[in-house]
Amino acid sequence: RRPVVRSFRDPDGRGQGLMRVTALLAGLLLAGTASAQPATPAEVAVIMHQLGMHGLGKSSAEVLFGISPTLKALDQGGRDCASSQIGKLLDAHFQQQIAGNLGEDGAVLVGEWKQFMATPAGADMGRTFQASAAAQQGMASEGPEVSEANKVEIARFMATPAFQRFIDGLGADGGMPENIGQTMSAALKRECGIDFDAEQIS
Repeated sequence: RRPVVRSFRDPDGRGQGLMRVTALLAGLLLAGTASAQPATPAEVAVIMHQLGMHGLGKSSAEVLFGISPTLKALDQGGRDCASSQIGKLLDAHFQQQIAGNLGEDGAVLVGEWKQFMATPAGADMGRTFQASAAAQQGMASEGPEVSEANKVEIARFMATPAFQRFIDGLGADGGMPENIGQTMSAALKRECGIDFDAEQIS
């Protein structure tokens, strides 16, 4: 009598083995897909702060003071309040724009940022960016002395998709949200008591 040989394809003689293997492979593939997820604006905000970009929204708000009659006419107290509120709205916009530019695997790229910024080279890059941002705002700030080894590491990181997509996100041509004028008007009225016509920035 010939022995019954059960193959890997059909170990129990009813085709169930192949089904089990297929289900296992499908589960592994789905698990890999589920791990890829976009970055959140909050995660982007942390990186922006490390690079001295947390005042970017407020700096950008200054442009509006040059084109809006309402904002031009404010006293210093009103100007300070308006600048703060508009800055918060623009910061949120930049964070959302960068998160979108990081793509569907943004969370992975943010992880690469976290790892690099925790290194001596990352700390030097952060301080260098902070000094540059301060200088652009008219504040005296001296950049750090960066070793040659750290310069090499910084250059390597700046060539990665994590860095490139983040920086490109700042200049992404996404435009402002369509309702930014209404949102700004509501915030200025609620927080500063300023009647602002949204059409002034349309």
